[in-house]
Amino acid sequence: MGGILMNYGILSVIPSLLAIVLALLTKNVIIALLASLLAGNLILAGYQPMNALVGLKDAMINVFSDHSSTSIIFILLMLGGLFCLIEKSGGLSGFTTLMVEKGKLIHSKKGAALFTWLVGVLIFIDGTLSVMLTGSVSRPLAKAFRMSPEKNAWIVHSTSTPMSILIPIAAYGPYIASFIEAQGIENPTGQMVSAIGFNFYCILAVAGVALFLLFGIEFGPMKKAEQAYADATGGETTETAQTQASAGGKARHLLIPLAVMVVVTIAYILYSGGGSMTAGDAESGLIFGIVSAAVYLMVDLAISKRQKIGEGINTFLTGCGNMISIAAIMVLAYTLSGMISQLGTAGYLSSLLTRFMAPAVFSAVAFLFTCIISFSTGTSAGTIAIMMPILLPMAVSFGTPIPLIVGAIAGGAVFGDHTSPISDTTIMSCSSTGCNVVSHVKTQLPYALCFAGAALLLYLVLGFIL
Repeated sequence: MGGILMNYGILSVIPSLLAIVLALLTKNVIIALLASLLAGNLILAGYQPMNALVGLKDAMINVFSDHSSTSIIFILLMLGGLFCLIEKSGGLSGFTTLMVEKGKLIHSKKGAALFTWLVGVLIFIDGTLSVMLTGSVSRPLAKAFRMSPEKNAWIVHSTSTPMSILIPIAAYGPYIASFIEAQGIENPTGQMVSAIGFNFYCILAVAGVALFLLFGIEFGPMKKAEQAYADATGGETTETAQTQASAGGKARHLLIPLAVMVVVTIAYILYSGGGSMTAGDAESGLIFGIVSAAVYLMVDLAISKRQKIGEGINTFLTGCGNMISIAAIMVLAYTLSGMISQLGTAGYLSSLLTRFMAPAVFSAVAFLFTCIISFSTGTSAGTIAIMMPILLPMAVSFGTPIPLIVGAIAGGAVFGDHTSPISDTTIMSCSSTGCNVVSHVKTQLPYALCFAGAALLLYLVLGFIL
């Protein structure tokens, strides 16, 4: 390839832009990602088609040399197997029966939506764990009360990464503090905690979803998706939810496997991290947790003579197979992420930041450019890693409060995590809720833009005050 050290300038933006535009136009993420990968590899290969194809093949294979990305792909496949087992056992209908008919805890679509929001808020340790667990718990309720997959995915996605950044003991807390410390800034942990109050996008995303749900506010593509889903399914009534809840099955076939998954996952994270949740291996923990949950359910069904172990294994593998398309999207998305790094897309966009600098608007411009970079790259953690070393020294020189700029960077990074079709949590939110990736992006984007617009205004105001 030989292009790692080259400066591709404006050309470095083309693949990311092509992926996003084609995804929205064609409604096919795989086509969009393949087209963007071909375009990017042509640039890297000096416009030699055969070298570009070889480079694309090598890049896709290299995805599996990375522990984290390979683990995430395995997690998605195995979650498909576990959920297929739970569905076949009647666990989903049993859980709906418990919540709607027996427990009388949820009586309406609004109640189901608020319950989903609450679960997402409470599972704050890790964004990946949140989207997968919250989506799996809420999916049967959304179906029972005729809530569209788009709305369910929006709620699940809007409480995952934001909460893992807003809670200091979650995974992102020490991660952000490490970048503050690397710049030689005093009391990095205290600065990180103080920055929570300035992370306006994440605060607005979590609180805004709750308010919109409480007051029944829907607009744009989300309103159309909800109406289309209601028309297709006959609308929501308490009777239809109770009828679906009475379809059979036991709630324990959902709740106990999920409890096993969570307990084993957390136990391994603590074990691998020497007693620390933030230092542990979350991906491996999830893999062990899913396997333990699946084995438990297979044994439970075999003991109750509902399904033989061999049949359970076949059901699990069938569920894994159902996730192949999602896994393929993840492989392509990770490949694109690596290619974007080679092209220097984030560095080029960051360099543009210095052209618009003035102390009063620094935090607002920093937030805006972080949004653009995270949207282009589809990664919140990667965007934080890129922008912190660039913006923190500038904040010191401008006299901008460190918590203000850290909050702006963290919020801007999550914006792209929410709105980019190549974001891993976008794909995982869709897989756990059964939503189409492009439909999710289109319906969530107007809400994310509202929250981002309000956050930008707040940064502008504070820039002139502080």
